[in-house]
Amino acid sequence: MIKKNTNSANYGEYAIIKTIPKLASVLFFLLMVFNASSQEVFYPKLNSTFNFYLREITQSEDNFDVHFALPNDALFERTKEWGADGFGVIADRKTIVFYGATEQAIEHAIYYTLEHSFGIRFISAEETFIPKQARIKALPYTKYEQVPAFEYREVFYGEARRAGYAESFYLTDGQGSGNFERHPGWGLWVHTLHRLLPPETYFEKHPEYYALRNGVRMKDQLCLSNPEVLSHVSNALQLEIAKRPNEKYWSVSQMDNYNFCECYKCAHIDAEEGSHAGSIIRFVNEIAKLFPDKVISTLAYQYSRTAPKITKPLPNVNIMLCTIEENRAKSLTGSGFEKDLSDWSKISQNILIWDYVINFSHMVMPFPNWPTLQENIQLFKKYGVNMLFEQGYNQSSSEMQELRCYLLSKWMWDPTLDADSLIQLFLSNYYGAAGPVIKEILDQEVSELQKSGKSLTLYEPPVTHIKGYLSPTNLRWYHNMFEKAKNMEGLTPKQIERIQMAQQSMRYASLEISKSPDAGTDWYFYKTDNPYQKMLKDFIFFAQKNGPKLLHEIKLSPKEYEQITLDYWKNGKVKHLGSTAALKYLTVPNKSYQDGAKKPDGGLIDTLEYYHNQPLLNEIKGTSDYQYNWQGWQGRNATFIIDLGKTDSISTVQLNFLENSSAWIVGPNSFQVRIGQTETEVLSQNAIQQGNLINPNAGNQMNPGIYPLKLSLSQKMAGRYIYVEVNNIGPLPKWRGVDGDAWLFIDEIEIH
Repeated sequence: MIKKNTNSANYGEYAIIKTIPKLASVLFFLLMVFNASSQEVFYPKLNSTFNFYLREITQSEDNFDVHFALPNDALFERTKEWGADGFGVIADRKTIVFYGATEQAIEHAIYYTLEHSFGIRFISAEETFIPKQARIKALPYTKYEQVPAFEYREVFYGEARRAGYAESFYLTDGQGSGNFERHPGWGLWVHTLHRLLPPETYFEKHPEYYALRNGVRMKDQLCLSNPEVLSHVSNALQLEIAKRPNEKYWSVSQMDNYNFCECYKCAHIDAEEGSHAGSIIRFVNEIAKLFPDKVISTLAYQYSRTAPKITKPLPNVNIMLCTIEENRAKSLTGSGFEKDLSDWSKISQNILIWDYVINFSHMVMPFPNWPTLQENIQLFKKYGVNMLFEQGYNQSSSEMQELRCYLLSKWMWDPTLDADSLIQLFLSNYYGAAGPVIKEILDQEVSELQKSGKSLTLYEPPVTHIKGYLSPTNLRWYHNMFEKAKNMEGLTPKQIERIQMAQQSMRYASLEISKSPDAGTDWYFYKTDNPYQKMLKDFIFFAQKNGPKLLHEIKLSPKEYEQITLDYWKNGKVKHLGSTAALKYLTVPNKSYQDGAKKPDGGLIDTLEYYHNQPLLNEIKGTSDYQYNWQGWQGRNATFIIDLGKTDSISTVQLNFLENSSAWIVGPNSFQVRIGQTETEVLSQNAIQQGNLINPNAGNQMNPGIYPLKLSLSQKMAGRYIYVEVNNIGPLPKWRGVDGDAWLFIDEIEIH
């Protein structure tokens, strides 16, 4: 019979459990197990693994009579669905037979039986609960059958790559060492078209191989309607396959940008297909025909996420469908992504979902997506997805990594397992008596996020949620709860250390929130007697001791973060003549990047009036995160007039600009000022230009960060009005490799 969810943390919907009283004789058992000519196989290493754990229970030899056999249709109901991972188990007294088509399946069967018949609990890479007994009682007659919900199950977390983790959580074999390009069964993973047709080799002589954008050939993507591109890519792929002929999956996929080809042929195909995936699928199908014994994978990602209306992927084409744009505060049910998934599922039975489960710009920031994890995996299963890749952080110690990795691994095998039971089991074993307190903290994060109604996205800064789940009031409560957790009775030093690491997310969030004046009395500059110096010291201590090595997916070590934070505390607030001035915008920043600039009545700013208390003159410098405390203009100059309210003596005007070329943010060409006694005077085309400063690094490739431009006048000038124009560089520099207008981001205008 199928036993559905009477104890989901133990069995789940897909487990077939059968228990018969001990009256069943050993002879009856053996006849039943080995009827229908079961074929026995031998895996000495797995036998040793099983007996090792039994010895851990009793601290003595208590070997069972263990057999391994190939699938037996007469004994199990779903053997045709087992594939390489499904298994069956029949046990009675001190004899157990494990059934599976592969060694990996038998290994899954062993770990499953250790949990469900012997009470062992695999919690994390370093935490396994093993019940201690003087001897192991004989088992009742028991039968298990397990079929995984997904045939490919990869959790891209450092935790999942630690020794023994993949085995005990039934993850796809060979999870690797954390190298982003190496995945079990894959020869090439993702974003591969430049590897197969390198622009540094071909672009100069054959620009027609690459994407046409606004009439100009760009290196960013390939022109997939060009038959010579097909020939070169297929030849290059053949060479790659020759290096690793045993791998099954080979990616032929777009690069990580939006610059798809707009040539007549590509545009015609995409229009006909109703999707930019049209030209991709037609191209990849031709590649797949040349390699019928391989699976050719391609992305349905960003501009290509929508399924084509006409062309269907061939059976040996894998669709890697990505969820990167979605809101993590709610499940994907009813979203645009579900519509795309539904459409793809109608034309392909070979879909890998690439899902994202953390904030990649702030790896240790609290990220309360807990209710959505299981719901989304269930949605993927509903549409017949057969492969699942959950991307977290491939090193150690990102926010609540061990718990999230545990849950994802469990639900990849069986999405019906009860969430509350799993979470309680993990927290009680990992944090001991503090488990319920940690659960209360996680629940409060979720509740406060949902109450705020805000989205939860993959690259936003903590300050986005300063009025929600990361409000100063909430942060103080979280810290108090962590102190309570650390002081629970009976904790081991290891459990206290784990609680300290869980608190890292709140330390980080508090440090970031403290940089915003919206934090009120919790703002760093509000008072000198604050907890942030010690909090930073603690944060860096535990980060250096236990990780992570980076706080952003590709940059920012803990020591670098410490220096940036200390520098901001030292220089982030500055006094100058303009702090009480009024400002009139002659060009209004783009709506998404106005840094909260408002009229006194709360309305949107315009170019008609002067406004006091504007972000550009509030004495507070922006941090390195462009999403807060910066104003941005795309493809336009930033121009405004400052009214000091009275005549004053001016010698320097300084501004800060941001460099972040990955977000299309580059520094200005120059900026100029004109100083006068009236607005008319400084606006006059005939006015004497008082100062012009060229940015010496304009157009150069710069490291991301904040840079100053300081214009020193040749002599002090008396005036009340200051005209400021900051000149946008215009189109992005060629080295950026993307066609588009640059963003200009500026912050505090300092007048001295």
